[in-house]
Amino acid sequence: MLTQSFIKNTIVTASLAFASMAFAQKMPMSVLPSGHLIVGAEIDGKKGNFIFDTGGGINLFLGNFSKQLGPKETYNYLTAFRATGEKMIIPLFKSKEIIFNGKKFKDTWYSTHEMEIKGIDGLISLPMLYDTEFIIDYTTNELVFPKEKLASKKVMDIQLSTNADQTMDITTYVLLNNKYKINVLLDSGSGKDSFWLSEKLMNTLGIKKETLQVMEKKSEFNPDLTTKFYIGDIGTISTPFATVEKPKVSFVEGLIYEGKTSINWLGKKLGFNLKEKKIYILD
Repeated sequence: MLTQSFIKNTIVTASLAFASMAFAQKMPMSVLPSGHLIVGAEIDGKKGNFIFDTGGGINLFLGNFSKQLGPKETYNYLTAFRATGEKMIIPLFKSKEIIFNGKKFKDTWYSTHEMEIKGIDGLISLPMLYDTEFIIDYTTNELVFPKEKLASKKVMDIQLSTNADQTMDITTYVLLNNKYKINVLLDSGSGKDSFWLSEKLMNTLGIKKETLQVMEKKSEFNPDLTTKFYIGDIGTISTPFATVEKPKVSFVEGLIYEGKTSINWLGKKLGFNLKEKKIYILD
């Protein structure tokens, strides 16, 4: 999901035009210094630039862009929780047609929020890609819909979290310190090298709270809500195919997952098959 530091420090660098390759099977993907992925898409005839967010759950269109989609009234809504446990009640609408990397997606659920971010019109998330294999290629900065079925000797299992087929998030299992197996949300919307762990894991890992740096963050959606982050490092975080030594981690107060991480550390070229619940490491 979006963070306050991301809004302040990195979004000003985004200045993408809608890609001329929109009807090809490969499309350019801008990787910001923060690690956030920016892609072009056309929503009901309106072109824009969006964060590609595997942890967003649902397509979200912001401020003035959402108004371009026409006046909207709805009695449909979704009650969801952000990673920090913040309760969100959001309106639900359906796009008639989204054109994304040359493919048309019909009747896709989305929500809106009254927020303006320079150069960004919202989030593109996973639900509409359930039947479409895709590759995030950090070596070429492209998002690809492969013509042939994904295959690799390096394959990770993932799990899907959904709500009435309106939302979709993905998780996988990782090891902490080569010993403790936990399930983490895979969140490209957190940028790069982001590792959040539940504060409950401090005791498991033998870490004393008083030895960690404490930071408080106010919610971007409700400034009356504040979350504490306890920042330090652990020995390792790993999958069978990737290991990060001494990662800087945040133990997050009220985190609703055992953990939440970015995806860049998993590999430089990642293939996703949501229907079969697999990630293929292709580098």
